[in-house]
Amino acid sequence: MANFNTSVNYYRINANNTSLATSNSGGTTNQPTEEIAPPVPGCTYSSGAGAGPIIGVAITTPASDFNSFAVGQYLYYIDSTTGAYVLMGQIEVINSATSVTLSETSTGSPIAGDTLVASKFLVSTVERFYIRVATEVEGGAGTNRANLPLLTQWRSNAALTSVNNQNITKLTRISSVGLPLTAAPTEENIPFTISSLNQFTTGNTRGAATYWGSVTDFPNYIWLLAQVVQGQNANALASKTMFRFSTEETVTALNVGLETTLAELQTAGYNIFYTIQ
Repeated sequence: MANFNTSVNYYRINANNTSLATSNSGGTTNQPTEEIAPPVPGCTYSSGAGAGPIIGVAITTPASDFNSFAVGQYLYYIDSTTGAYVLMGQIEVINSATSVTLSETSTGSPIAGDTLVASKFLVSTVERFYIRVATEVEGGAGTNRANLPLLTQWRSNAALTSVNNQNITKLTRISSVGLPLTAAPTEENIPFTISSLNQFTTGNTRGAATYWGSVTDFPNYIWLLAQVVQGQNANALASKTMFRFSTEETVTALNVGLETTLAELQTAGYNIFYTIQ
């Protein structure tokens, strides 16, 4: 099977996610308000890492400064040599567009010109989150066809209840539990199961379970529900703990056409099906 290039986003579970995540395509309506996003760029570093406020220089292209940050986020710098994100501390006060104060003395030592970014934690009391995977409609998929992720490869084995295949998507604890300003002695994989959520539009074929009667019916996104497996590796998600999401964005394609059968989708690992009435 061929590969296709996708984009992946992560979302916390909240009240306005449900209807979107179970829709046919996950369009722009009722967009989730709590995306678990990559760190947000602010300024480049100028001074202050030893004690006192962190002073930065606003970025001009694209324009950004510390006003794009929020109190409670964690501040990092991007090492100009290695490209690594290095944790500095938690933001306590945003003093101005170019000055922030941390709750403790910075644990990192950037050099002038290093980019400063900020990020929140994943904190989930229900131990679930959404993964949104973009599809490819026509284009490289072919006329009247779409490329979807082949979900059998996203699990560690053929069982629908098996945990994630870490070669494709994974969630990793990177700090000690409850101590976000420390690096975990050993990074820990947090296993999760994957369920597909889309309510695919039914096809026009009578007498058979088929989906997508026209090109406009193809989904723009595939929504996946990730459920953390409790009891494995001892640790579940924890507040004030650093986690990292990572997913390959070149994945094996399930190339589908109009009137795709339910059986074909089930064979490809799509395990929950609804239809829009």
